[in-house]
Amino acid sequence: MLLTDMQSRSIRLDPLKGEYSVSVSLYRRYRPRSFDEVAGQETVVEVLKKALQRDQVAHAWLFSGPRGCGKTSAARLLAKALNCTQLKDGYEPCGECLQCVSIGAGDSLDVVEIDGASNNGVEEIRELKTHVSLSPFSAKWKVYIIDEVHMLSISAFNALLKTLEEPPPFVVFILATTEPHKVPVTIRSRCQHIPFHRIELRAICSRLEAVAEKEGVPADPRALREIARHADGALRDALSLMEQALSLGNGEVSMEAADRLLGGGTLSDLERWIASLKENNVQPFLFLEEMFQKGASPQRVVEGVFLLFRNLWAVKRWGRPVLEALSLAGSEMEFLCEEAASWKESQLSEMMLFCSKLIPQVRAGLRSDVLSGLLAAKGLECRSFAEGPRANVKEEAPALRPEPPVVSPARPAQRVEDVTEAGIRSAPPFELPSKPVALPSKTEASSRLPAMIAEPSPEESVPFEGGPSEAGWRELEKRLFEKNLPLYCLLVGSSIAVEDNVLEIRFPEEAGYCFTVLSSERNCHILASEAKKLLGPQTELILLWRGDRRPCSGNGGTKDDEDSPSWNEPASPPYLFKPPEDLQEKENERSLSGTAEGGEPPRSSGAAAAKEAGLPFEGLVNEVLKWSEGEVILVKREEHEEEPPPAGETEQI
Repeated sequence: MLLTDMQSRSIRLDPLKGEYSVSVSLYRRYRPRSFDEVAGQETVVEVLKKALQRDQVAHAWLFSGPRGCGKTSAARLLAKALNCTQLKDGYEPCGECLQCVSIGAGDSLDVVEIDGASNNGVEEIRELKTHVSLSPFSAKWKVYIIDEVHMLSISAFNALLKTLEEPPPFVVFILATTEPHKVPVTIRSRCQHIPFHRIELRAICSRLEAVAEKEGVPADPRALREIARHADGALRDALSLMEQALSLGNGEVSMEAADRLLGGGTLSDLERWIASLKENNVQPFLFLEEMFQKGASPQRVVEGVFLLFRNLWAVKRWGRPVLEALSLAGSEMEFLCEEAASWKESQLSEMMLFCSKLIPQVRAGLRSDVLSGLLAAKGLECRSFAEGPRANVKEEAPALRPEPPVVSPARPAQRVEDVTEAGIRSAPPFELPSKPVALPSKTEASSRLPAMIAEPSPEESVPFEGGPSEAGWRELEKRLFEKNLPLYCLLVGSSIAVEDNVLEIRFPEEAGYCFTVLSSERNCHILASEAKKLLGPQTELILLWRGDRRPCSGNGGTKDDEDSPSWNEPASPPYLFKPPEDLQEKENERSLSGTAEGGEPPRSSGAAAAKEAGLPFEGLVNEVLKWSEGEVILVKREEHEEEPPPAGETEQI
C-alpha cells in the first residue's frame, strides 16, 4: 500500500512485517547540489558566480519568481558557497565539507530558514532581531533565508527595516517571494533584486530525461514533454507529476499513464479536436465532453486551444521558418503544417480572439458543459464559413495598393504579392512626410502613377463588359486614385470577393472608421454609380466589416438618368444636409421681391448658388469640398442700402 504524507515522502507499509520505509520525493532527491545543476536560470547563476568570485556578496538579496523555479535552491547554494571551506573555482561549494553537509541536511545552526507565511507577525521578527547580533556558531557567515516574505505584516516589515539596512558584518539575508509587488518598496530598495523566470520547456524535458536515466526507469519522450508542458515552467511540479506517472505506469512513464494523470486535455487531445472540426459533425462536441468528463482543467483546455490556434496562425502567415522559434517536437510541427493548409488566416485570428475572451470567464468559474458548447459552436461556425452557400466566392488577399504620390513621391512602386504557402504579407505602415509636400496638378499626378496602375499587367487587361472582375476592380481603383482620392484612401487595406454580379468589399478588423465613412449615403452613391458605369448596370456592391453587411446603391449612370453623379461635382448626389425651411423661404422671398422691383435677379441655392455668387477663394473652397466630400448648403449675402458690400466679406458658407 502506498500513502503520501504532507512532507512529500512516499511511505511504504509491509502488513506482514509491520515495517515502514520512507523514500524522499524526486524533487527533493534531485534538488540542485551545485550551480551547474540549476536548470533554466543561467542569468541568475552568472550573477551569483561573479559576486562570489569578486568577493562582493551583498548583505541582502531578494529572489523573486514563479513557484518551483529554483529560488530556495539558489538561496541554499549561496549559503553553502559563503561557508564552504573547500570552495572550487571561487564560487562552487564542494558538497563534502562539514558546512556543506550540515547545510544540505538542514542541521546547520548558522543557516536559518524561516517561513514567512506562518511567522509573519511583528513578535517573530523582534525575536529574530535578538539573535541576529550573535556571532556564528561554527560557520563564517550567518544566513537567514525568509521564504514567502511577502506574507509578512506591515508591522513586521517595519521591524525588519533597520536590521535589513545595516545588519552585522557576518549576516546575510536572502528573501524569497512569488509576488515581489507585495513587498514594500522600502524593503526592495535595500536588497539586490534578482528576478527568476519560468523554466523553458526544453530545459524541463532535459531535466526529466536525466532524472529518468538516473532512476533507471523507461520514459516515453512524449509523456515527459506533456508533463513538462503541464508543469507551466515549474520544475518542482514536473518532478512531482513524473513521480505520480511512475506510480500509475507501474514503474515507467508512459503516455497512457500521463493521460490518466492529467485527466485529458493533453496536446494530442486538442490536436484531435481541432482536426475533427473539418468534419462538420457531432465529434467536436463529443471530444470536449469526453475531455472534461476525464477531469481536464477547463482553464488548461482553453489556454491550450489558444496556443494551438496561435501556432497555426503563425505557420499560416510566415510558413515553416517560424516553427524553429516555437520549441516544438517533430510530430507537432507536422500537424501544424498539415492543418494550417485547411484554415484561413481570418478564421484563425477569430478563434484566437474568441479564446482570449473565454480565458477570464473560465478563471471566474465558467462551467465545463457551457464551455464545451461555446467552443464546439464557435469552431464549427468558423470552419463552415468556407463550406456555406458562398463557398465558391473567390477571396482575395489584401493587396499592397500603391501609395499616393502626394505623400511620398520618391517611393518606388510596389507590386501585389502572391498568396504563398507562408501566408499573406501585410501592407507596410503608412508614413507621413517629414516636410510639407506641394500638391501636384492632376496632369502631374496622372503621369506619376505607379506602374501597377498606370500600366496594368497583361493578366489584368481583360474586358470589363462581362460583369465584375478583379481586373475591373483594379481599373475602378485607378479611376478613384485619379479623380476621387478620399474614396480611394477609404478602400486601402480592404479585400474583395466576386461571385456572379456581386462584388463584396471586405474591411479588416481595424478599419471600422473607413467602413463607417464609406457607408454614408453620399459615398455609397458615388462608389456604386461609378462601379455600374465601369462594370455594368447589373453590378451590386456589398460592404462587409465584422459581419455587418451593407449594400451600396447607385443609379449606375444609365442613359435615362441625366443627373448621374460626376467626379467634378461633389454636390451632385442628394444633399445630406438641407438649409432650414425658414431660411429657404426667406431666400425665396428675397429672390421674388428682387425680381418684382427690377432689382437683383433670383439666386439659386446650393452648389449652383455658389457658382453664380462668385465665392471668395473659390478654388480653395472647391478643393476642400472635394477632399472632405462636403457641399455648399446656403450662400447668403448681407443687404446694405447705401453701397454694395465689398467682395470677400459678404458670403457665408
